[in-house]
Amino acid sequence: MTRLSIRMLAAAALLGAASVSAVPAFAADNMQTADELRTSVLVGSKVYNTANENIGSIEDIILKPDGSMDEVVLSVGGFLGMGDKYVAVPFSDLKITRDGTSLKIVTNGTKESLKAQPAYQFFKS
Repeated sequence: MTRLSIRMLAAAALLGAASVSAVPAFAADNMQTADELRTSVLVGSKVYNTANENIGSIEDIILKPDGSMDEVVLSVGGFLGMGDKYVAVPFSDLKITRDGTSLKIVTNGTKESLKAQPAYQFFKS
């Protein structure tokens, strides 16, 4: 093999390596889409019942090991942060709509039915 062909092969190998995407296979999107929700916006958001009454707020979001949303922990029954009770609601039970930049979160439960549920127990790590 001549020196020229070795240089050409080396150049082709470098070009081939350079043409491989610089983005690793595990990289995520770099932009939120209109149908995606930010957990930082959900936590603390008010939750309403179907009669449009404020029944509490989202205290936390529980994820499954695969990263999918499992449950939402609601803070219900308190007043100004006093006497709150934490209860879990399946994420799929929430209806979330967006009006511009604001969210509206509705569940079929009432404040009384949610307060009657057993208190949610957080895992202590």
